[in-house]
Amino acid sequence: MKLLIKRFNNQKVWFDEFNVDFKEDETILELLDRINRKKRDIAYRSFCRSSICGTCTVKVNDKTVLACKAKVKDLIQNEELIIEPVDRSKVIRDLVVDHEYIEKSIKENRLWFEDEIRSDIENLQTPEELAKYDKQTDCIMCMACYFECEALDYKQAFAGPFIFTKYYRFVFDSRDKSDKQQRIELAKEHGLYDCINCQKCVMVCPKGITSAFDIKALQANDKNPPVQDFGFETNFF
Repeated sequence: MKLLIKRFNNQKVWFDEFNVDFKEDETILELLDRINRKKRDIAYRSFCRSSICGTCTVKVNDKTVLACKAKVKDLIQNEELIIEPVDRSKVIRDLVVDHEYIEKSIKENRLWFEDEIRSDIENLQTPEELAKYDKQTDCIMCMACYFECEALDYKQAFAGPFIFTKYYRFVFDSRDKSDKQQRIELAKEHGLYDCINCQKCVMVCPKGITSAFDIKALQANDKNPPVQDFGFETNFF
């Protein structure tokens, strides 16, 4: 198998090429580790190695994946594997990209749980209430959906699919004491209605979260939806 790894160092960009055999059920991260034990200078991120921390996202043969989860055998094409840094991101070095956007956007969108702190009562909910947003809590903020999102090519202010999944998580949590419409209004300021429904976020999420549908659910719960302007005169008579 021919392995190509895209390298970035300051202004220099190039591909390192290797001829390697891959092992049965070997992940992209395990392959990178094996190569780096020999090369020793390829920069990439990995921490938990179990699809929890979301730091090892890379692009492999034009598909955004978690390196610790994706299998080489599932991505190889014509006996070739090309590993690159993800799209729509600032490359720091080699496969490492800037993740500052996560913290910045969480703060801008006020995506945290709001509760009335009381010591005399528990903030309970039923299993049915939990089921409304349980899947959305699986988001590990790997940003795979963000790196694939085509809406960002048209709307730079679009916050990204995982941000709206976080909105969904709080809007539909019965324990959260924030004003739900205020949350939706803030989501609208960050592009809630700018989604083009390309569905790429659904296709690449390693946790099976459907952010495109989370966005539609938020729009459906908006008590003050914007008037849609289709760009033509509607008064024909």
